[in-house]
Amino acid sequence: MKLIDILDATPFPIGYRLAFLTNFWREPILRKMEKDFGLIRPELTVLMCLSFQSDVHARDICEVTEQPSNTVSRGVSSLERKGLITRSRDKIDTRRQVLNITPEGQKLHDQIMALFKAGEDRMLATLDAGELAQLEKLLSKVARDVEAWRL
Repeated sequence: MKLIDILDATPFPIGYRLAFLTNFWREPILRKMEKDFGLIRPELTVLMCLSFQSDVHARDICEVTEQPSNTVSRGVSSLERKGLITRSRDKIDTRRQVLNITPEGQKLHDQIMALFKAGEDRMLATLDAGELAQLEKLLSKVARDVEAWRL
């Protein structure tokens, strides 16, 4: 048996395929990111969230990514030391800190996102335009229903 044959042997064929594809797409890029840019996954998670929205609290990042608070906290501290994000007191609730991405952080984020986009393009090159549109539609439908099915 070839290891890839497990794709047809699991009791959860869709979830397994999603994880399988994600691993082969994401992990090489994450290794390259760490080697070339000195950034690790928790830091990327924070940068992605701050690139999307400004004035974010660490707890918001934890909630949207399902990452534990200690992981996000380490990412935040490291990114701040590297000058890729800023941290300031929330004007309304001074116990909380507001996070924002710096121009240097945004530039790095954009470089790394280009790697992910190129990897996705290579992965999906096997699909024609109609198949790609259908896949995106179905995945979007499942993703937008996450609150109904997550544990």
